[in-house]
Amino acid sequence: MVKTEKIILRGPKNKQAVCDIFIYEPENIEEASLGNLYIVGELTDEGDKSGHLVNLLSSLIKREYYCAPHKGPLDSLESSLKKVNITLNELANQGNLEWLGKLNFVCAALNKEQDLFLTQSGNAQAFLCREGQLASITKKLVPAPQKIHPNKTFQSIISGQVEKGDKIMLTTPNLFRFFNLEGLGELLSLPKIEFISDQMNRVLREQKKPPSLGTLFLEMTPDEDFFPAQDPDRQFITPPLSLEEILT
Repeated sequence: MVKTEKIILRGPKNKQAVCDIFIYEPENIEEASLGNLYIVGELTDEGDKSGHLVNLLSSLIKREYYCAPHKGPLDSLESSLKKVNITLNELANQGNLEWLGKLNFVCAALNKEQDLFLTQSGNAQAFLCREGQLASITKKLVPAPQKIHPNKTFQSIISGQVEKGDKIMLTTPNLFRFFNLEGLGELLSLPKIEFISDQMNRVLREQKKPPSLGTLFLEMTPDEDFFPAQDPDRQFITPPLSLEEILT
């Protein structure tokens, strides 16, 4: 079972920023094997032509991800990112360049076999807290090119397995204006993401001018259906990057 908690701050009304969180679940038995999608997106300076972009990209990913369940989560997520990159390239070719360099976006897919697939663009980040130890997941992704190209907005996917008790945080970068890594590690080591989210919200809402930001917490809670017995002979469609490697 996965518990979730959200933190959304819209920021001052005069700041034209868009920030949102999306959680998508399978709608039928065929889609069940793909699991859930978790998305945190932000456009730091909304323009007249790109204010809808976070919602558009999230909808595209959802539609493409669940349209052919037989492909499996990795291929489905890859297809989603190709569709998004094509769409962003078309927007750029039409003269809409307002969003370039202003998009912070992170998307994770998590299925019932404990497989996590994650991609990121901009300065959005993802962290794993396991047994009290905090580590960046997104640092293992291919770095973005110095020269931004719309068709390469999303370049790579990281994959691994979660465990009971793991906590995952997907966040836009403004969170780090108020919490350093040491402080986040201490907070995420606490039990129950409800309490963690509440503590963070208190700190953020005490600020005189809280910025726009979005943070999503996932907690892997014990559940026999979600965490089946491990099969030592189980094979992945592609060799995954072990999350244990990130923690070393």
